[in-house]
Amino acid sequence: MKLGWTVKRSRVAYSGRFPVIEDELVADLDGRELLYTYLGIDSRAVAVMASDGRGRILTVREYRHPIGCVVTDLPLGSVHRGESSREAALRELREETGYDAGNLVHLGTVFPLPALARLAFDYYFATDLTMTETDLDPAEILEIAWMDFDEVLDCVMNGELQHGSLPHAVMLAMHKGLMKPRGTVD
Repeated sequence: MKLGWTVKRSRVAYSGRFPVIEDELVADLDGRELLYTYLGIDSRAVAVMASDGRGRILTVREYRHPIGCVVTDLPLGSVHRGESSREAALRELREETGYDAGNLVHLGTVFPLPALARLAFDYYFATDLTMTETDLDPAEILEIAWMDFDEVLDCVMNGELQHGSLPHAVMLAMHKGLMKPRGTVD
């Protein structure tokens, strides 16, 4: 079956922090036409799950305006031009939490909103942490907290922690065997 669509015309409908794109599409299957609107985000972001080796992970609490509440998440941010995802992960961890990581493992990549944007999230797992200093962006007001992994896992599974990168990172870290619930037998 022909599942694709061909772009007939494309235009920037709005230019702001994130441009809004309107594409006139034609279905490859049967020729029907559709106006498709999405965010013109074509970038990468990183999220870092940092562990202290004692069954805890480092979280940040921060207000997120589009959903109007404070969320518990991981240190995260955009990959800057000319910067690798790995470099961005180390930078974001240091800027937001004040920790440097001696060891950083790539957990995987997720495209969290494929119908809305071409944004890719690279997830990393950090250990061998050393405290330095935070260097927050002017728009960042956040609180840092260590949370027991079992508590985080329970909150993810019962829907209390459903925002941001944390649910993805929990599952990726468990799948890779980097974090395990207490009482789990190898």
